[in-house]
Amino acid sequence: MFEYKGWITLSSDSYDEDFYRLKEQVAFLEKEITKFNGSSKFSKIINCNEDYTLSLIGVLNHENGIVEEIKDLLHHIAEVLPASFGVIYYRDQEGGHENHYFIIRLSKGKLDEFNDHILSPCFPIIED
Repeated sequence: MFEYKGWITLSSDSYDEDFYRLKEQVAFLEKEITKFNGSSKFSKIINCNEDYTLSLIGVLNHENGIVEEIKDLLHHIAEVLPASFGVIYYRDQEGGHENHYFIIRLSKGKLDEFNDHILSPCFPIIED
């Protein structure tokens, strides 16, 4: 099984947000994230007082390239909304690291990947 969960705060400028431009980019992104929706995947942009957050959740039978799709989406977000930031946690129970989560972080226009130390090792921290 493969699962991912995370959030990205969408922003074009960390100091002086152009809300008109932000709304345009968010509307464009809403069309692009539809591929992350289905019976085992969910994505949604949530607006809380003009603060937009992208939520991504998926539980799939196999990874099947979804990590690269997520990274491609995050790279695109970094290009059009460079002040965006957030994290995606993922775990691939078939990938040889079934006892660990990994984190993809988007910050200041770039992606970094880390081994998780909060929920990992999954046995015994979150599972018996």
